[in-house]
Amino acid sequence: MNARGWKPGIDSLETSMKLILGSGLLCLALLGGSDAGGMLRAGEGRLAAKPNELPSHLKWVREHPSLRPPPEIRRAVRAEDEDWLILEYRRQPTLPQRAASAWLLAYVGDDEVFRLFSETLRLGPGREPIDRSAMGNCYELLFAMGVMAQTNDLAFQFLKEAGNPDWWAKERKWREKREDVQENVNLAATAVYALGLSARSEVDVILDRVRAEGFRYVSPTDPRANSHRGIEVYTAKRYLGISRKMGLQAFRDGLFGSEFKRYSMEWRKSEEGMKWFEWCCPKDRWPDLWRDRDAFFEQAEKTSD
Repeated sequence: MNARGWKPGIDSLETSMKLILGSGLLCLALLGGSDAGGMLRAGEGRLAAKPNELPSHLKWVREHPSLRPPPEIRRAVRAEDEDWLILEYRRQPTLPQRAASAWLLAYVGDDEVFRLFSETLRLGPGREPIDRSAMGNCYELLFAMGVMAQTNDLAFQFLKEAGNPDWWAKERKWREKREDVQENVNLAATAVYALGLSARSEVDVILDRVRAEGFRYVSPTDPRANSHRGIEVYTAKRYLGISRKMGLQAFRDGLFGSEFKRYSMEWRKSEEGMKWFEWCCPKDRWPDLWRDRDAFFEQAEKTSD
């Protein structure tokens, strides 16, 4: 229980997320670290009996380690690729170069991979503070965990707890070199995005509660850490709408592809989408945006996930 009496978990998300800010920038790459690396060594023994050459359908990962895998690569990955992906993750010397392998691990990883991800987010890459670019990169791990949460209950529970900025204040053991008082709020906001990617019906209840109660958050320990934006909640709702239009398997396979963007635009312009957009961006606060709303939506599809 924290300073305001909130308990971690779904209740704290619904209450403290009267927020939610966030940078809205979900960059590519992940945090690694010595603690996480120990977990990754589990794959080495299992690989001892396998061929030394990387399977052909995984060579894209080695050739493009810092990119988010496209739909055709995600469709090709299989559960038996987990050990190979663990080793590819470990062999990369820098944080951005671990993005591709970690993203695919989110598609096929089991509870062991979840524990790797959660420990990474709690403990960070090592003893030294990370730089600003790596701070941006860590958001992608939460994003990938949203996909994992489609089938992994531990990942889903983690994201519900991580949607509370106070949870990050308590659990996060690493710091950015120029630590911003908003950073815990930014991380919580990204967890909300990820909840939408889980495509779970329970998320509707969470988001509806947030919309009904408001979206202001003020830190109990630092009043500078506050937010008045609901774009993350709107985006999570949009992801849920897209997943229901496409169906879960197509949503997983086609995430951020052309069909995904087509359904995204349809949802933005739907009755449900417009209600959430008006809540997120009230007309009296953003009149210029509403005067050319369709152009804004088109630009948003080009420049964001």
